[in-house]
Amino acid sequence: MPDDVSLKEYIDIKIGTVQGSITDFRGYVEQHFELNDRALKLANEAMLTRLESMNEFRAQIKEERGSLATKENLCVLEDKLDKRIIPLETSKAFSAGKMWMVMAIFAAIPTILALIALFKG
Repeated sequence: MPDDVSLKEYIDIKIGTVQGSITDFRGYVEQHFELNDRALKLANEAMLTRLESMNEFRAQIKEERGSLATKENLCVLEDKLDKRIIPLETSKAFSAGKMWMVMAIFAAIPTILALIALFKG
């Protein structure tokens, strides 16, 4: 005799199978959402860490920017240095000119004495 299954038993078996599949699927979905929540939490922590390091970098830049000279300050310093260097350059040129003159005179004295001795004698 063939196995006869009533319609009610067949539907009950199928409902049990479907309910088992739904329960399995629900567990899978819950696990998926838990993993997504963990990943989101880790990403959030990583982002906060990066933002904190960016804020430290920004603070360092602000601190360094405060210690840098502005263009106006550099121009003023350049003018001051020019005012101090120009007299030194002038003095050096004057001293070099004096030295050249002294050397020319020292070179001319023996020549003049030699000419005097030549024409006297």
